[in-house]
Amino acid sequence: MPVTDASGPAEAHIVASMLRESGVEAFVFDTANQTLQWDAPRIINPYLIHVKHEDLDRARQLIKSNREESVDLDWDEVDVGEPVDEIAEQTARHQTSDQQAGYFWPISWKNLHRWFFLGILIYLAVMLILNIVAYVARIS
Repeated sequence: MPVTDASGPAEAHIVASMLRESGVEAFVFDTANQTLQWDAPRIINPYLIHVKHEDLDRARQLIKSNREESVDLDWDEVDVGEPVDEIAEQTARHQTSDQQAGYFWPISWKNLHRWFFLGILIYLAVMLILNIVAYVARIS
């Protein structure tokens, strides 16, 4: 029997886990949602937490007391430190100023595929131009 619903699978499994830790068997039936990756709105396809009928009142009380005891953090008062641009740090570690590679130049293993595809495009363009010239010469 559904005791409550949740906004997503994570919340549903957290509530079910809290109920199980308190001795109430709880289940979340969301395998089809995860397997098929349905993105139906919560109204159409809510994440329901089910318990046995005889545990319904106890489960509701546990959920209510858990929500009352939970702490709401004011993130404006929490010091999370200075933001770090991890990508910039990794780039600085792996590339020095004399190693910076351009898109095509210098030729290296990292950009060899670009040269390969550029060569194919040039070849196709030249073949197209030659076929157009041959066609125009044939019909003249």
